[in-house]
Amino acid sequence: MSDLTYDVVICGGGNKALMLAMYLTKFAGMKCGIFERRHEIGGGLATEEIAAPGFRGNTHANIMLPWYWTPLYRDFPEFWDYGAMIDQYKCSDGAIFLDSEKCLAIYSQKVDPLQEKSAEQIARFSEKDADTWLKLWKITNTPEYQRVLFDDLMNPAEWKSQQEFMDRQMRVFSVIQEAGIDPIPYMNVSPLEAVRMMFESEELQYTVLRFFPSSAMNVRDNTKGMLLLGMANMLPQISFARGGTHMVAHACHQWLTKNGCEFHINKTVTKVLHDGKRASGIELHDGTTVNAKKLVVTAGLSAMQLLEVVGRDVFGPEICRKVDALSFNNIGNIMWYTYALHEAPQYTAESFNPDIHETFWLGLTRSSDLEHLARECDEATKGKMPSLQEFNPVVWCHSLVDPSYAPPGKHVAQHEMQGPSATSLTDDEWLRLKDQHAADMIEFWSKFAPNMTQDNIIGIDTNSPYDIRRMSNLAPHGNFAGIDKSASQDGPNRPTPELANHRTPIDNLYCTGGYWHVGGEASSAQAYNCYKIIATDLKLDNQPWQMAGKDDPDSLIEQQRLLVDRVRSSFPVKS
Repeated sequence: MSDLTYDVVICGGGNKALMLAMYLTKFAGMKCGIFERRHEIGGGLATEEIAAPGFRGNTHANIMLPWYWTPLYRDFPEFWDYGAMIDQYKCSDGAIFLDSEKCLAIYSQKVDPLQEKSAEQIARFSEKDADTWLKLWKITNTPEYQRVLFDDLMNPAEWKSQQEFMDRQMRVFSVIQEAGIDPIPYMNVSPLEAVRMMFESEELQYTVLRFFPSSAMNVRDNTKGMLLLGMANMLPQISFARGGTHMVAHACHQWLTKNGCEFHINKTVTKVLHDGKRASGIELHDGTTVNAKKLVVTAGLSAMQLLEVVGRDVFGPEICRKVDALSFNNIGNIMWYTYALHEAPQYTAESFNPDIHETFWLGLTRSSDLEHLARECDEATKGKMPSLQEFNPVVWCHSLVDPSYAPPGKHVAQHEMQGPSATSLTDDEWLRLKDQHAADMIEFWSKFAPNMTQDNIIGIDTNSPYDIRRMSNLAPHGNFAGIDKSASQDGPNRPTPELANHRTPIDNLYCTGGYWHVGGEASSAQAYNCYKIIATDLKLDNQPWQMAGKDDPDSLIEQQRLLVDRVRSSFPVKS
């Protein structure tokens, strides 16, 4: 390979790189070349035939939310038809409490758009909480709240200081207060404290709180309590990718290939070429150079890799010091196992609510005691596995809703639970722990679903932080979020304040990925926000958010509404 030249050279082929390339191709008219170290593109949008032949599992991202790709559904109408389809279970979230053999199911937005069915289940534990749930759902679905939500998700940090954004924040503050909720007490408390303030039943408290660790947030973090409203709004929206999350990567690849983007796999970028002022291309591991006429973007590298391929001297001691001090080991190191099964789990709690059988993000816990979940977070921060008594896994079974995940008549289930970072144990210790956790998990799961025994299991894939290191931007710790989502490295500080707006000290060198806001999820936010910065810096005309009828955030709110309607009509719930 020699004499390659592109308008834009993109380092990395993960989902952020793919989605950014789509915008650069269509709206900036630039020819893109993508260079990926691994043998496959997509990054965390990964689905493999694992556990046993014919059984497919997602090896990284599983949760998809309707807001994830709203800009793409608006700006690339063929995206859904190319395979980027999401769906929802009957129940999107829930929990089973072993000590009482009761359960709480949160019904999905697909089947319960007004959340009345969810409220009925919550009322079995607390009538007051049922009323509060309906109130929260109404508040968080007002245009005022949704505008502020999309303002935060789909804009670079520096834009949010503009007066129009601040005015919308003040308006939603008033909407919350007018509904009878004072948001001020939630601003400096932990999620653990916030759920206790908002709800009276431990069952609902636990069910809502359990999603914080799944979002790479510690339930004891005193900066995250205000996120409770958003979390409550999120639970009914939890979705999954039809056919596997890698289908979304295929949809991006299909569009990009059709529109002239070129891909180079098994190509490690070792250096960004520049003269200190302007980037001119990249150098690969074999010494090959690739020319960039307009831009170089690192869209799959960690903040640490960015410093190394560009040169630490370019960033200066202050940025280097902050990057070197980033925290990785708090929350986000998870055991991500896949089970090939003869039959789907059958829960004793189905006698309390039969619909719990078809629940996506289903928490299994010995009791609703919130300290039980907090102690699991404590162990995770120490780089340890919790004891079997402190297990708080979530489990799901995609084949109940999408038969493409398993052979006919069979099922595939997965589970997620916090564990140590990859660097907390030796290789030998990890190999022993992976097997031990499989045995422990089967023992634990069978207490809730008696058919979850060795006789029902065909095979197990033991995916862990030790294995997640295969993605070099997540090495060496194996944290799925890349870095912690503590306040010092979240939002406008992610990964550092100087890098949060996707620029580098080199004028035409930009950066994005899971180390940037919103975080390590599979959304288009990091790509969309990076493109907004590039389009602004280059003074590009005719950008989608500037077009009539497509202005943000209202057009994104409308896209999300249309998407949920599409999910409901494309994949109707069986009676």
